[in-house]
Amino acid sequence: MQEGQVYNRADIVNFMGLTIDANIFQRMKGFTEAGKSLNSSTYDRRYVDEKTERSDVVAYATEIAYAFDRMYGNAVHNVIAKVHDDEIVGFNVPIVTVNFNEPVNDGYKAKMRVWSVQPDSDGDSTDAYTYSGAFKANGSIITGVAKIETGNSNDPTTVTAVTFKADDNQESQLVTFNISDSEGQVSNAKIQIDSSNVVYTDLNGIAMIDLVKGSYKKIEISKEGYTSQTSVEVTVNDKAVYKAITLVKAV
Repeated sequence: MQEGQVYNRADIVNFMGLTIDANIFQRMKGFTEAGKSLNSSTYDRRYVDEKTERSDVVAYATEIAYAFDRMYGNAVHNVIAKVHDDEIVGFNVPIVTVNFNEPVNDGYKAKMRVWSVQPDSDGDSTDAYTYSGAFKANGSIITGVAKIETGNSNDPTTVTAVTFKADDNQESQLVTFNISDSEGQVSNAKIQIDSSNVVYTDLNGIAMIDLVKGSYKKIEISKEGYTSQTSVEVTVNDKAVYKAITLVKAV
């Protein structure tokens, strides 16, 4: 690329895993909208000895608004459409964003993140059958390299699938929380891991999230009507992690 040349939107492409533990990510074709909003939260304050207010960003609620014309034989569309059509709750997908302007080694710079699928509407158009909603961040950003699985490395428009390898210091593993009480599984329990990682259990009391290797201490698990657990610990190493927690109903 020449200095001063603008980035082409079509050179920064999203690829989605069809399952939460996917190893191959499919090109998200047919999308008419895929803009990202950071939705930052700030801590604002005014000190008595200063004439101007200070403001610091303290958290993000990042989301990607999506819209697509459903196409026959498109596996990505089929997965998202099923969430809409069957009104599935607690559905998460991994998405790899590849920057084809930045080749590195034998691939391209990329970022991977787990997103919660939050449907909004479908069938609004009188022509193509359309779906719209938002992917909302459900995990931290993991940087790495995307390698072409199918397609021509010299023509990004032909790349239909990629694999992803996290940077050595950012490799992640799937962490599964199983939340129950004395009577069975607990749905919609909140699991607060840090300021940017919050997940909720589905109807089966299960919540899944990709976490970068490391130790996570003082994880808080809460739900109205239960005594919160505020010191749950999880250590992520080289294998997927399964964590079962039993909540006690508040007196």
